[in-house]
Amino acid sequence: MKFFKRTSIFFILFGLILLFFGYTVTSFTASSEKDRKYSSKRKGGEREYTVFTDKIKRSEETPIINSYGEVKSWRTLEIRAPVVGKISEVAKVFRDGSTVVEGDFLFSIEDTEYKDSLAIAKADLRDAESDLVSAKTLFELAKLDLEAAEKEKTIRLASFERQQKLKANGVISETIFEQSSLALTNSEKSLIMKKNSFVQAKNKIFKAEVLVERKKVAHDLAKRQLADTKFFAPFTGVLDQVNAVTGRLISSNDRLGAILDPKALEVVFPLSDIQYPRIIDKEGNFIKLKVEYSSGGLGKKNVYSGIIERVGGQANTGNTGRQVFASISAQNGLSLKPGDFVKVKIFEPKLMGIAKLPLGSLGSNNTILLVNDDFRLEKINIDVIRFQENHILVKNVPFDRKFVTKWSPQLDAGVKVKVIDSSKGAEGVKPEKNETIKLTGEERDKLINAVENNKWIPKDVKKRLVKQLSQELVPKKVVDRLRKRMGG
Repeated sequence: MKFFKRTSIFFILFGLILLFFGYTVTSFTASSEKDRKYSSKRKGGEREYTVFTDKIKRSEETPIINSYGEVKSWRTLEIRAPVVGKISEVAKVFRDGSTVVEGDFLFSIEDTEYKDSLAIAKADLRDAESDLVSAKTLFELAKLDLEAAEKEKTIRLASFERQQKLKANGVISETIFEQSSLALTNSEKSLIMKKNSFVQAKNKIFKAEVLVERKKVAHDLAKRQLADTKFFAPFTGVLDQVNAVTGRLISSNDRLGAILDPKALEVVFPLSDIQYPRIIDKEGNFIKLKVEYSSGGLGKKNVYSGIIERVGGQANTGNTGRQVFASISAQNGLSLKPGDFVKVKIFEPKLMGIAKLPLGSLGSNNTILLVNDDFRLEKINIDVIRFQENHILVKNVPFDRKFVTKWSPQLDAGVKVKVIDSSKGAEGVKPEKNETIKLTGEERDKLINAVENNKWIPKDVKKRLVKQLSQELVPKKVVDRLRKRMGG
């Protein structure tokens, strides 16, 4: 009995499988036949691509070179200790960031030793001056002695000549004549000695004068060293990198800080070997081109202008190109400080008879696509002069012809296209502006409490939401989303 039952069930299931298989084959055959009939009735057509186009217009453009630079002060003085000693006093204004006026006291060094040195130098100078006076007195006495010796020689010579005449006449004896001759010889010796004393006295004056000069130099040096124990601001500026405390023992030329002139600012920026030739003329001299600087700070963008002043004499070690220095014309209300990092724009001389095209229109090997009268694409080569952010400046192009503004992979020469002319106002979808609203104090506190008490919001998201809600103007999307979650 069980055998017949199982056999019946087997044949029933086998019949259902055959029935399902036959239905599937029949449906597939009918569908294929229908598709063949539909394909035979359908006509083939050339595929067209939609492209955005614009006209190539002749224009005058000012190329811009973009770089990054650093603000520096061309009037910077390092404050160094001129003398050795211990710092005895430091002014309250001698701190980083303080503004000082020319002549302001900054710090002083213990001056007891330098006062003693000045006193010794004064005594030495007075001693040398006294020696000079003595030498001059001795010189006058030596001069008088020399004059007396010359007179004595003159008298002895006259007496000798008279005695010689008398001896020739036989009036006097030989002994008397010899005495006269001996007296003349002694007077000549005395004259020689007096001349020697005169010369020595004169040399003593010269040596005394030299000694006085040396003592004056030593006195002036001691005086300057004493004056250097007190340091005053050499010009009006801002202090930086101050490193001075009372009691610190310093050696000569120790660096204690720096003073910067906040009005003597300039910008230093590098130009590559490709960019640098664009700012020089045919003679190789740089052109004083206009420069703009922009710095983002505290949520706003500050823009300043200037001109190129000079070019570095040599390339920096390890770098190529040149260092360029440019002035900053705006001094009043200037928020820049030495060390600030700024974006630099250099405006080159104007280029005439060129075209400005979108960067997306440029294909490989400097080619662009044109649209002919049959709405088919043509490929031409162009000369690219400059790359300017999202645009290119080109020459040797067919002006007033339509070109494809954005080159996609499926486009090539000979492809048929549908044209959307960008010059007639075809624009993409503009993003919606972020609206902001002003909350009352009660609403602000309520929303902040709701965010802080929500355990499911991550900590970083919670901080960002609280920061947004604490602002004067809050994004409307944030407020609407929170109110929706709060049910109000």
